[in-house]
Amino acid sequence: MIFQEPVICRTPKYVVDTGKLEKPVKVALTNDWHVSKIVSEKQLRFLEKKLKKIKPDVILIQGDLFDTPWSLDNEKLVSALKKEMKLCAEIAETIMIIGNHDQIEPAHPAPKNHKEFESWQRPDTIRDWQKICKEVGVKLLLDDWVEIRGVRIFGFFEDPECFYTKPGARRGENYDAMKEKIRNLSKDGKLKARDGKVQWFVSHAPMSDSLEMEELKDFDVFSFGHTHGGCVPVGIDYVVDLLGVHGGIVAPFLKWFPRKYMRGRELLPNKAHLIINSGMVMTQDSAPKWLHYINFLKAAEITEVIVK
Repeated sequence: MIFQEPVICRTPKYVVDTGKLEKPVKVALTNDWHVSKIVSEKQLRFLEKKLKKIKPDVILIQGDLFDTPWSLDNEKLVSALKKEMKLCAEIAETIMIIGNHDQIEPAHPAPKNHKEFESWQRPDTIRDWQKICKEVGVKLLLDDWVEIRGVRIFGFFEDPECFYTKPGARRGENYDAMKEKIRNLSKDGKLKARDGKVQWFVSHAPMSDSLEMEELKDFDVFSFGHTHGGCVPVGIDYVVDLLGVHGGIVAPFLKWFPRKYMRGRELLPNKAHLIINSGMVMTQDSAPKWLHYINFLKAAEITEVIVK
């Protein structure tokens, strides 16, 4: 199977009114492209069509561009990826963060220890992504800020430690490691807010209760990918949507999610906005083969956010 152009595409539109901007800024969220041998150029045409319709000021690519980091050795796949990234950069200022599939081989069982986990990493991944981003004109954020028209975006880099699973932890996410890294970034002054600016925190995977940490209280918006909307095919998910659970049941490599961590927008206790984009594809080359045959049922999603 290759990427099947969806009959239905979700293009949800959210307005985030912070009261900090004189002129609205339109942000498009896209992620989870999972470029691989089973994803064709139909994805490129689909992406172009939807982004040109939205006409964003900023595009946030929220990780998992490649299905596995070993794809960086495949010239054909790298060329296909660059076309998609260049397209984004030509439409609007584009920012990228790195996902777990971009840096870690995900097809292995849970590691027995950290040393074994490290042996599954591709150590030159960051250098490869820096080179690609420079070539196509995309800004790569590795625990760093970029400011665009009053919107300050902090790209949180979930390094391998953040995806290393300790006994009892949710598979695929290590919240303790994420919290520790956030605390260290705060101590170093890297999360410091600026008055009158919209503070936006973007990373690949939703970080659960980490979002309610004191160190992140000054952020107005949090956005993520990773969940694929819960991997429930279109048709079924519309029925489930009517029941109020966002059409998702379980996300890749993780256990059951509460409603707010699947897809859509939620308001956090501190009044910040949490926005989850379910991404472009469900099919992954590294996923069980039976999943490939329901790829065409998956509704792709690009989210439009208007910040005021």
